[in-house]
Amino acid sequence: MLLKQEVLTTRDIDKYWEIKNLLTKNNIKSFTVTNTMTNPGRHHGTPFINAAAAYQYHIFVKRKDYKLAKKLLNL
Repeated sequence: MLLKQEVLTTRDIDKYWEIKNLLTKNNIKSFTVTNTMTNPGRHHGTPFINAAAAYQYHIFVKRKDYKLAKKLLNL
């Protein structure tokens, strides 16, 4: 994404919402990009595949907020 930096990539939806809420509470606007269900690298609807891990979430922030976001996330 133009003029944005990635702060986290996760497949855990609970962690995704935890991070999004933390950024919002600290007035940092975040942007999310996810993969699609048609991603050939994942097996959707296949037995023994955890559907909760089917999506990959990439969280981005504006470059000016990147250092603060990383500090808040302790990453």
